[in-house]
This record gives sequence, C-alpha cells and structure tokens, in this order.
Amino acid sequence: MNKLVFVKDQSLNAVPFTTDEVIAEYSNNSLHAVRQMIRSNKNGIEEFGVLAFEMRKPPKGSKGGRPVKTYHLNRGQAIFLITLLGNSREVVQFKKQLVRQFLQMEKLLNDRFIKREAGKLATKALNDAIKAREDLDGHAYINFEQLAYKASLGKSATQIKRERLVTPNTPATEYLTAAELNKVNSIKQRIAALIDMGLEYHAIKAISTGQGIKALMINKTEPKAREGA
Repeated sequence: MNKLVFVKDQSLNAVPFTTDEVIAEYSNNSLHAVRQMIRSNKNGIEEFGVLAFEMRKPPKGSKGGRPVKTYHLNRGQAIFLITLLGNSREVVQFKKQLVRQFLQMEKLLNDRFIKREAGKLATKALNDAIKAREDLDGHAYINFEQLAYKASLGKSATQIKRERLVTPNTPATEYLTAAELNKVNSIKQRIAALIDMGLEYHAIKAISTGQGIKALMINKTEPKAREGA
C-alpha cells in the first residue's frame, strides 16, 4: 500500500497526519462523503486535537479556481474517523496499514528525540573538555562543534540548516535523522577524548576526518583552536 501518513516538515516536533483524501481513496468512499463525515463528527474529532487543514490550489485544468480545503488528521483523529467506516475486507486492510504507518512514523520521531537527548551529554562532555584546557580560547567550542558536523556528515551545521530550510534560531539537531544524530554524537565524544589527551586542533581535525594517525605527532606549538572546521 502507498504512503498514508505524512509530516509537514522534517523537524523533530512534526506531527504525523493523514488526509481526508487518503481516507476517501482507500476506504472506497467519495471525498465528499468523507468530508461530510468529518464535518458531522467535528466535535468528536476535536477531542483528539484541533482539526487542522490546508488550502490547496485546484489542480491545473480543473474547472473553477477556488482553493480546496484538505483536512489533516492526527493519529487519534484518524483512528476515531475510520471507526465510523464500514468494514469490508479491503477497508480493514487499509485501517490496519494506516495505524501501522502512524506507529512507524512516531517511532522514527521518538528515535530522533532519544538521540538528540543523548547528544546533550555529548555536547556537555565536549564543553567540559574545552573548559578544562586553559590554552583554548573562546572560539574553541564553535570550531570543534563545526568540526564534529563536518567530520560526521560532511557539512557544517549552517549548511545543513540552509539546505533543510531551518529557521536561524532553530538548532540543526531538530532536523537531523536518528542516524545523523548518532554520528555527530560519536564524533563529539571522540573529540572530547582527544582534547582531554592534550592534542591541538589540527591534530584533532586530522584524526576526526580520517587523515591519519600521523596527526598525533603535530607539534603542540601550532595555533590553538582558532581555525574554523
């Protein structure tokens, strides 16, 4: 079965939803009938949250130019609505798949949340390691943070935010997948350990980006962590 559950964006706080169009298509009901059912049961639906919708432009070539209202239903709302539908064999399969996709989407978001929380510990370890080094200046944390992103994902946090249309005041971690968060967290922990060992920025950068163990031999008199990653 096709994709039944969506999110508006890739942020960690996105709320999974399905639409009246999806329910109509897979329950063998007309879109008009489903929308009428939503309007008739609006009070019951809104016990599970505000009934959201978006206004879409009509398809090209269609008659009329008025925007079309498309309802967005969260998991509770969708489950309540589909209990009002008939139970043909096909509809039962649709209901099971809809619930399954909601649970899968929520698991993905929960996994990302767990990794982000773990990332707070990795960030603290990095910060503590930097603070313990009197030879590191005020730019060190920013530089090592950027190094962690570039070494793990190949891009700076700023580049990631730009590509994923993240607002300036929102952390890039809000838009990373669980796998990406895990990579960043691992590199931060490695960098913190290397800082604790007394290595300089250039050596840490070389090791973190896979340039080789020879970086350990870099003279400690080289510039401190003032260079951007």
